[in-house]
Amino acid sequence: MFHVVKIGGSTLANLQPAFFEVLKNRIQQGEKIVIVHGGGPEINKKLSESGLPIEMKNGIRVTSPESLSYVKTALKDITNKNLVERLNNEGISALGLSGAENSLLTCDFLDKENYGWVGSIQKVNTEIIQNVLDAGKVPVIASLGVTESGETVNINADTAAGETAASLSAESICFVTDTPGVSVLGEWMECLTIADIFTSIVEGHIEGGMVPKVEAAIKCLDLNIKQVRITDQTLSGTELLIKESKYNLKKETEVMYMTKTIKSI
Repeated sequence: MFHVVKIGGSTLANLQPAFFEVLKNRIQQGEKIVIVHGGGPEINKKLSESGLPIEMKNGIRVTSPESLSYVKTALKDITNKNLVERLNNEGISALGLSGAENSLLTCDFLDKENYGWVGSIQKVNTEIIQNVLDAGKVPVIASLGVTESGETVNINADTAAGETAASLSAESICFVTDTPGVSVLGEWMECLTIADIFTSIVEGHIEGGMVPKVEAAIKCLDLNIKQVRITDQTLSGTELLIKESKYNLKKETEVMYMTKTIKSI
């Protein structure tokens, strides 16, 4: 079975040897690991050097035509290359892929007016991923995509990982961050239900960049991925579950949340 590991950009620069040991152990146990990554800090660095603005909306990077080339460089030529090199140095055979090449991640525009050149994935070419795995390598996918007309687009890496996992019918997905999991009221949660998450977002306990992470995780649950975690480098962290909420969520609260944000899931 397939297992997707999404690594956040802020985590990439600080990956520890223990993380690679966990990956190696899982591969040795027969798991087919697929890695999807972001590259936020490197993108920010490139944009700052160029004098272009850094703009986020709802946890999604607004990507103008002018900034797109810097996004591509940061994700493909720097972040992806460095991660693949590190994996190989740690004894994990890996191959870098860009979602924008060979129609790996085919997209429509998410919302051009609000987000610019940001993609909404319509199709994942799972054959490319399977071919890399069959060659005994770990696919490492940079979160870029391409439209039907051939335009490169940026993709939120959490969304890219979730859609990849869903297309592969993956057994599990881990969203690796620089935090131990999801925090609610100052407490790191061992598990959260979907309803708990709806409530926590509405009440402001989950916000910012964590919102697209939990939304991507919810979609993974909806698409029958059995195990979904938001975690640190231990690959444990907070597990997301489908069951009744401990908060006894009111129906109108769920409707309010869904009205405000479900379109981005």
